Amino acid sequence: MQNQFNDIFSHRELLSLASIVQVGDATYHDLVKSQQLMFDHPYFNDIRGRIRTKLVQMQCEIESHDPMFPFEFVQREFKYKQMIPELRSKNAIIHIARSKSPDVLPYASKYKINLSNNNHTLYRQMVFDLKQTPPYSEEPYYALLTFGGSINPFSAIQFPEPGYTGVAESLPLPQFVLSNETENAQIFERKKAALKQKVLDIGIKEIVS
Repeated sequence: MQNQFNDIFSHRELLSLASIVQVGDATYHDLVKSQQLMFDHPYFNDIRGRIRTKLVQMQCEIESHDPMFPFEFVQREFKYKQMIPELRSKNAIIHIARSKSPDVLPYASKYKINLSNNNHTLYRQMVFDLKQTPPYSEEPYYALLTFGGSINPFSAIQFPEPGYTGVAESLPLPQFVLSNETENAQIFERKKAALKQKVLDIGIKEIVS
């Protein structure tokens, strides 16, 4: 592909995406550590990954309430009332998913395949919005906010090839190194505490259902 995706996101947008993953992932690992006997049970083998994904998605929703959040937050609804968070900017549509590595796409689905065609110049269509000047623009690119790994966790933005046949480009997200005495560390801990409280309010059963 000829497209270059390096300039699609601002520095602030990249930091917001990195925060979503790092807070959600850290909260998941804290939860596993505090409830190790439960999570080590064989019945949890097939849902640990789902819980990890749900916590990152929940953090996305929590951070979207910040007035300074740089994305539009919506929820895409599917059959059986299944909903997933979706972030939108002028340049991109973003979904959140776990992956094996920054160079491997998450599992395929019809909506991901369809949206991946936005990443091909010839397939992109013009969108008209009379509120904008000029009142037309191209459809936004499609990206995935991916994360994974246990020993060496990662987070990256993947741009799928059209047709969802592979990764056209993968942009690694910054990993925050937090000292206990910094203001950023205090903010990070407050975010984790808010997510943990939401998990306790909802309950694990409701999260994975």
